[in-house]
Amino acid sequence: MADRQFLRPFSHRLTRFFDTGSRSVADGADTFSIMASRILGSVGRFLITSGVVVLLFVAYQLWGTGIQEASAQGALDSEFDELLDDLDAVPTTTTTTTTAPATTEAPATSTTTVPPSTTTTTDNTIPVFEEDLAEALYRDGGDAIARIIAPSIDIRKVVVEGVKVEDLRNGPGHYRATVLPGQAGNSGIAGHRTTYGAPFNRIDELQPGDEINVRTVQGFFTYRVLPAGEAFAPDKLPANVDFRVPEGDEDLGHIIVGPEAVWVLGEFGDNRLTLTACHPKYSARQRIIVAAELVGEPVDAPPPPAEYLSADDINLASENVVGSEEATGLNEDGTVADSLTDDVAAETEDAAAEVDRSAFIDEVSLDEGLNGDSDALVPAILWGLAAIATYVGFKELSRRWRRWPAIAIGLVPVVVLMGLSFEKIDRFLPAG
Repeated sequence: MADRQFLRPFSHRLTRFFDTGSRSVADGADTFSIMASRILGSVGRFLITSGVVVLLFVAYQLWGTGIQEASAQGALDSEFDELLDDLDAVPTTTTTTTTAPATTEAPATSTTTVPPSTTTTTDNTIPVFEEDLAEALYRDGGDAIARIIAPSIDIRKVVVEGVKVEDLRNGPGHYRATVLPGQAGNSGIAGHRTTYGAPFNRIDELQPGDEINVRTVQGFFTYRVLPAGEAFAPDKLPANVDFRVPEGDEDLGHIIVGPEAVWVLGEFGDNRLTLTACHPKYSARQRIIVAAELVGEPVDAPPPPAEYLSADDINLASENVVGSEEATGLNEDGTVADSLTDDVAAETEDAAAEVDRSAFIDEVSLDEGLNGDSDALVPAILWGLAAIATYVGFKELSRRWRRWPAIAIGLVPVVVLMGLSFEKIDRFLPAG
């Protein structure tokens, strides 16, 4: 009995020791479980929120940008119609002087009435153009210059001047250093395939013989898509270009090249329209190129003004993009036609000099306007941080005040800030 009484306190203390240790272990396990649960919950909420934001951004790219482009196209359509109406209202009398063969009589003169979209020419002179026509042809970046229609792939868009990021957001853009559609030479137009209305989404479906119709202030012009093997035959390529259409692709209506292949906008000895877009879809890794030949004769074009070709937003050029000698008013030896007055001759020489400086094809690439804008990254981050800060602030307000009123008040500024961030992110990323 005495032994039992002696051992009882010891066993009691030992039991308490193990019970305490067990509770400590259990408490530690519970604490670890709680911490792990909180961490996993935070990670899960972060991933879910990130997924929702990514989905919203994708929705913005696929549909939001399309809404922006549709709105811009509506305004451009009206702008182009007004341009045509204003040009039609210009007086149509143009007077030119022709020197008759040497006789004992005085030289004869003639007065001809022509519409402003045409020219009056005489032997050994350059065409005489309406000043208003030249102003309507050579416009500022982002302005409407043409309407393009490709029935086989449901394209009907207004073309803007320039291929900068902001230009291509409004519709297909004209490469400023190439001739305008309908003129002699190669006219280049770029467009998106997946965002901002995706005007060239189905460009790969164009087949040889398909029509592409273009309306400019100089009239209506029809182009027919050329087979790749004919459009880019070895005898048509510039001497310094080593390109062969892949075997089996000769009958396709397009070729695939790298973004550095600016030679596609050069001269090929014909009058063509060159459409360019990113390839494959949702990527800017390559370019898809469609060439279409003008049906009929091209129209004459006045030399572009100096400020048009020397502007900072010129992106691509080719070999003499203006075209024929008649279009520049120069003889074969480069001199000005004898029958021009001194003032007109001086102006023509100055314009021709500006035209010659447009051949800087080696200094640019087809990435312009399609490969993103690096300057948009910092604003994208700042707007995104502002959206996060606003969200956190209104979330804290919902805890301290009322949940649903705080959410209702905070929804608008968060959505606006996210939209601004999305717009900058889209501008930064390469076009698809």
